[in-house]
Amino acid sequence: MACSFISASLPLVLLLATLSSTCWSLQIPSARHGHRISPGHIRSSVMRHMSSNNDGDDGPSTDSSTKVKFFELDDAFEDDGENVVGTKFFGGNTIKEELYIPEEEEMALELQKVKPKQTKEDSEYNRFQDANAFGDDLARRAGEALQLAINKILYDDSTDDSVATWKENPSIVWETAFPKANNAGGNSPLMEMKASKDFYNKLDVAILSAKTIESTAGTGVVEVRWDVGAVWPNPWESRVLLTGTSLLNVRDDKDNNIITLLKQVDKLDGNKPSDIVGSLTSQLSPRFWDVYHIGMSPSAERDPRLTTLSPSQLSTSRGNKGLLSSYTLSHLPPRLVTEPSLVDTNGRFGRTAQALPNHGFTTAIKTMGPNKEEFVPVSPIEVSISKVDGQDGSLIKWTVPVPPEFASKAVLPLPVIEEGEDDEEDNTSNDDALATSSANTPSKTSSPYSSRGPNTPAPEDPQSLKCNYSLRPPRLVATLSYAGNPQDEEVTELRRQLYQQVVENDGFKPKLDPETKRPVFFFWMNDAKACFTRAGGLGMAVYEWRADWAKTNEIGIELEC
Repeated sequence: MACSFISASLPLVLLLATLSSTCWSLQIPSARHGHRISPGHIRSSVMRHMSSNNDGDDGPSTDSSTKVKFFELDDAFEDDGENVVGTKFFGGNTIKEELYIPEEEEMALELQKVKPKQTKEDSEYNRFQDANAFGDDLARRAGEALQLAINKILYDDSTDDSVATWKENPSIVWETAFPKANNAGGNSPLMEMKASKDFYNKLDVAILSAKTIESTAGTGVVEVRWDVGAVWPNPWESRVLLTGTSLLNVRDDKDNNIITLLKQVDKLDGNKPSDIVGSLTSQLSPRFWDVYHIGMSPSAERDPRLTTLSPSQLSTSRGNKGLLSSYTLSHLPPRLVTEPSLVDTNGRFGRTAQALPNHGFTTAIKTMGPNKEEFVPVSPIEVSISKVDGQDGSLIKWTVPVPPEFASKAVLPLPVIEEGEDDEEDNTSNDDALATSSANTPSKTSSPYSSRGPNTPAPEDPQSLKCNYSLRPPRLVATLSYAGNPQDEEVTELRRQLYQQVVENDGFKPKLDPETKRPVFFFWMNDAKACFTRAGGLGMAVYEWRADWAKTNEIGIELEC
């Protein structure tokens, strides 16, 4: 799979008049590896709600050692008309610099150095040993060899003698939607990729899965699925993502551990598998909210949604969207995702679903200072809440797409989860916590989104903490726009309206949960970004303020496809 030169010039319109206020939240993992996960860690280890902060404010603050200010939700959006956070430098970059805390950034380095107590099998995920993604020997060997060849070009990764060597036949046949540079090697996909690396600000390619279509003695046809991510060389650095498949004719020389590519046919996902321009157009324009918050985080890599559907994608669902229906019908291609989950017994007031749980993080990210790290934000974060048979509480599962930069690694780290340790160990970690609260601030067991009073009982500890990677299958979904959060009371009524429009009125067949036999609903947090580094994985989450009128979040139902 290779990506080549494509130039584009689009106007950048910065609407300064609309920048009235900015509020954002930053979540970074605070629980050290091997420590018991508390409910405070689950909801948010550090949530920085920034508002107009005058020196004379009487709002709550942390102790003097951290100087990280906490706010209730209502306070977070106050605007005194003078010191509006975010109006400087298109999103508040100066405010971000003012809130730079050296001690907190150094703690990120300490977290990165912590070694897990788990066994190797429990602390890492080997992508190419996953039978759901690479189901046979030839598919595994070809996928792993191709990924290593790509990584040598893009990331200068070292050679692994246990992996087959990937070679290209001199007379290779290559059919692709990607333009070919005349001076890049003609029909060589790897040479084209090497040339493209110099054009883009960043280029990433991940082989997500492979399956053998045909196999004979010494040769075979393998279909591989890939993600291609790139940072476009324009002023606002658009982050684009292309997904698709390649059909590879290969010769497998097991005696010499060499796989030779004979023919490659690339296809993009969607109704027009060769329309590279159409696939890029919608991703190159500056997104309003990315520009609004441009000083806080880079543009997000968006999970692709195909809204123009072919008859084959609708054949199983047997539905037909009505002219008056207000939902959006989308087809989602397969993606590698990370899925932290837990059982929560606190109900709506706990607001557990509104922030990624701490046991989903695998590293910490330094965002400022001399050791500042580059990271890739992805969006949206998907949340699903379902009943648990035979016990109290609800199963909350977060689904986060993995960017190709991180997915390009053969072995991915898993979070360290150790439940049930003594409270004494958790208490001893207070000196090392990234943020502590005083008597006037929310405790570590309080949700940053909750308005509950000081006399309200603290939430109960979550149960059944899990986290894993998986290859998400293709999905057909219907969604409605919404301005709120996953556990708002209004969500229940909107789910009912969505089901009535999609299933009862338009005849689509809902996908049922295999255990509960109920329709599968979910919530897309488009105002949240999960941030990854290639070295460590998921290390931070950013929650942006967005106006209610924009209705940027979505409530969805999964359909048969």
